[in-house]
Amino acid sequence: MAVLSKRNIIITCFNIFSAIFIMFFIGLLAYLSKDLPQTFSEMIISPNVLIPSITIIFSVFSVFFIRKFFLQNTRAEIFFFLIFLLTLNFDGIRSIIYILEQLDKPESYVLILTRIAYFGKIVGVFALLCFAMMTVDTEYKPFATLLSAVLLLALFVAILLPFTPNKGVNSLFIPGLDYFYTALLIIKILTVMTLVFNYIQNRNWEYLNLAVSMVFILAGSHTLFYTASPLGAIIGMALLATGTVFISYRIHKLYLWN
Repeated sequence: MAVLSKRNIIITCFNIFSAIFIMFFIGLLAYLSKDLPQTFSEMIISPNVLIPSITIIFSVFSVFFIRKFFLQNTRAEIFFFLIFLLTLNFDGIRSIIYILEQLDKPESYVLILTRIAYFGKIVGVFALLCFAMMTVDTEYKPFATLLSAVLLLALFVAILLPFTPNKGVNSLFIPGLDYFYTALLIIKILTVMTLVFNYIQNRNWEYLNLAVSMVFILAGSHTLFYTASPLGAIIGMALLATGTVFISYRIHKLYLWN
């Protein structure tokens, strides 16, 4: 019971942080947009603003409904899945970067925000790996240790990555980081393979369904983070939403929530 209470406290803290971040995000967009040559309505329909905004809205509502769905009872698996959903808020930084580039602000601002956005991306990917690890049938599940390690590792990597400003269609795609993108791909494959291993070990089809749902989520979140295409955004959101619904239902069914 004490462990569940700690998890709920951590999730609540993340929710508070997300609320503050969203208010700051909206306020900063409104403040910066007044110096732009286009109107606020023209700015908001730009893919670099609209796509991250929709992602943030999805993050807020999905966390709210999942917590209701699981009756505020945060198992280790759901805990890390909620952490992943909350990290989607960091996608909103892409909008701020876009506006700063339009205003020709110093590149140092853009680089700092890029590091913060990638910090959220790395935490999200590792949170899904931890989610898969928590489905393994073991008594000891050191969620606090894992979370601390993930946060420290993500911070370390985000600080050390050699970012350069990319004033392209999507500023969050940084050319020349092939080794980093490959490392993230390996982690994603490990996430899916962990769930497949659980299926082989337990002979329970629900784990295989979780693996398929995870592929949807990984593909959707990746697409939303990097795409600047409206079609890409629609496909990414459809994959992410489908995967989120299925994975929540499967976890609910797997542990027979009351």
